[in-house]
Amino acid sequence: MTQAPFDPVAQWQQMLQKWEQEINSWSGKLTESEQFSAMVGQASKVQLVAQRAFAEQMETLLGNLNLPSKAQVEALTERLDGLEDSIDRVRLAIEALAGKTAAVPAPPEPRRTKKPPQDKGGSAKA
Repeated sequence: MTQAPFDPVAQWQQMLQKWEQEINSWSGKLTESEQFSAMVGQASKVQLVAQRAFAEQMETLLGNLNLPSKAQVEALTERLDGLEDSIDRVRLAIEALAGKTAAVPAPPEPRRTKKPPQDKGGSAKA
């Protein structure tokens, strides 16, 4: 009779499977109880109250520092988005009108403000 060789990987897999089954069994029993559900519900309520209190305190602090709150920044962002949309509509309307009446002139070339260097004799090089 031949004995199978020792396989550490198979042993490790068996140990992990047993450990996972124990954890699943234990957590299943824990979460089924009414006390656990009540505790999770109460923890959620406490978290919401804490978040609301923190948000109010932060808004008060930002107001005292003369800084905008998150809600104010979001409102400003929405207004800016609306303005950008309006500007785009006006631009498109102007482009449409310009396309119907005449060709749009090219933007003017920048003026040359620098003069070419002059030689010592006072005349410009050719």
